Amino acid sequence: MPSFHTLVPWLFLGFWSAGYAVAKVGLEYTTPLNLLAFRFAGAVVALTPLVFMLRLTWPAWTSVKALMGTGLFLQVGHFGSVYIGLKLGASAGIMALFAASQPVLIILAGALFRREMPSFKLWLGLAMGLAGAGWVIGIQMDGQTGYLLGALMGFLAVVGLSIGQVIEKQRKLNVHPIMGTWIQYLFAAAVSVPVAFAIEGFHWSTQPAFIVALGYLVVGNSVIGIMLMFSMVRRGSLAQVSAIMFLVPAVGALLAWPIAGEVVPWVAVPGMALAMLGALWTRRVTAQPQA
Repeated sequence: MPSFHTLVPWLFLGFWSAGYAVAKVGLEYTTPLNLLAFRFAGAVVALTPLVFMLRLTWPAWTSVKALMGTGLFLQVGHFGSVYIGLKLGASAGIMALFAASQPVLIILAGALFRREMPSFKLWLGLAMGLAGAGWVIGIQMDGQTGYLLGALMGFLAVVGLSIGQVIEKQRKLNVHPIMGTWIQYLFAAAVSVPVAFAIEGFHWSTQPAFIVALGYLVVGNSVIGIMLMFSMVRRGSLAQVSAIMFLVPAVGALLAWPIAGEVVPWVAVPGMALAMLGALWTRRVTAQPQA
């Protein structure tokens, strides 16, 4: 019988891939920054009882600052860009597709943190990923400017995700994962709630579909998914997370059909394959984990 740690990458893949389509459903009833604020506020509420029940101690200020940086890039930057991109018209599938570029960006970000110049082969891997994404965007855009802008937000989202993961790994924080995640969400909520209500006003819905979608984003993505990801990051290298990410486009596209009613046209499949090939190329030419 496989151990829990063996199942973690596959559990993460399922929870993470479904998040794009579920967010698309939630955005039918609210605005992107409101959804972001509700998600982080809900995550704080969900984790607070655990923090007190386990009597977790507040970490040192240096660790808190690093967690705030991770919260800014990985939480606010990544998910904020995803939700804005989806609202602008990008599909859940294209948002998942950009996740295939994450293995390359992880290695590039890690190299930049170490002040090293990434190799030509790594840049080539990124170019292949972006070319594949460009293919799919061109097929699905159909003259819609909003779709292109939304797709660009998808790229910014994966940049934020990559930087956040590198910060998490490089700092080597000696913080309980629940406490670390709770501090990130506390900071993310403190930033997103006032910004969302100031810019968009308050947009809440009592529709069952919205409540279910928000519940999944809070529990499935924000609590279970994020903690599974941090578990992989802290137990091994970023390469483990990056390796599983190349499967997100395929799984995300499959789940977007029953959840959000999105169907990927066959003519877009070569672009998806090229994007995932770019990620696999990067994994192949990288003999040792670089982050």
